Order: sequence, then C-alpha cells, then structure tokens
Amino acid sequence: MKIRILTTFLLLTSVSLFSQSKRFVSVNVSGLLSTQSSLKPAFGIGYEEQVLKHHGYEFGLSYRSLTVENFMSINNKDWYINVNESYLSIPICYKFYSNIVNFTTGISFDCFLKGKYLTAVPNYEFKTYNIQPNLYVGWIFKIGKEINLNDKFILEPEIQYNPIFDYGYEFYGFTMKLKYKL
Repeated sequence: MKIRILTTFLLLTSVSLFSQSKRFVSVNVSGLLSTQSSLKPAFGIGYEEQVLKHHGYEFGLSYRSLTVENFMSINNKDWYINVNESYLSIPICYKFYSNIVNFTTGISFDCFLKGKYLTAVPNYEFKTYNIQPNLYVGWIFKIGKEINLNDKFILEPEIQYNPIFDYGYEFYGFTMKLKYKL
C-alpha cells in the first residue's frame, strides 16, 4: 500500500513539474563577427522548450559565413586570396531562464557547405574550394532578454560568443530572435 501511495505521489509530482513546460519555434537574424572576417549576416530557425521554471533546452539550424584570407603561390607569384566560406551551424544548448536575463550554453556543430573565391588572379582559374575536415565542433554562450509582444510572440535579443575548436576562429555578435509560443 505504501508503495502505491508513494508511486502515485511521485507521478503526480512529476506531472505538476512538467505542467510548466512551454514550447517555442523561432526565427532569428544575426550580425556576426569572426576573428577572421568582418560583420556578416546569419539566419536561422530554432526550437526551444522550457521544461521547468528556470530550465530548458534549445536547438536550431543557422546559415552563416566568413571571409578568410589564404596565402597561395600561383605562377611563381605570391597572392593573398580571399574566400567566402559558408557553414550550417547546429547548436544544441541548455537554457537557464530568469526574470532579468536568460543564459544559454551548449555545443555547436559547424558543417562546411561551400567556398567561393572572391579574389581573381589574371590567367588563372581556381578549382573547387574545399576544406578538411568539413565538420567542426564549438561551444556557444548566449545572454538574452525576453520581451513579450503579446501572449504568443516573444522578441529575444541576444549577444553570443561561439569559439570553434581546432579551426582557430570565433563567432561573436548580436542576434534578434522572434519566438512563437506553441
């Protein structure tokens, strides 16, 4: 009998804990700098779930790019060649909610999509640009503040910092996220 009462109590407690759950889908636009490039726009979508009053998670997909400068020797002459690299970034994060600001941290995966040469060299045609490996892992940190627009829409400006390991660059900047409560 005691086990049934304890089981019922635990079940009801766990249901009440998750009754605070809120789910959101979001679109975001970012202005990101990197250690290798000037300010570039980034775009993304996301899913977020606030499981408890102060705890939740989020993940998403975003497109971002950076311009890198490569040193090459072509036709016995040295050149600095600029290349625009494009990435699909997949962050998987824990989010801490508070009335003042929200903190987000987690792992990010950057998948190389393509590269485009921006510098032209006379009498030379570049081949396809590729890098290896084409998947990089980083860590992302964000601080944001929710602004309720109405009962379904929330605007959340964020500042972020995202170092990418083993590649030597970091993204940092400002993101404007529009969330829709499901």
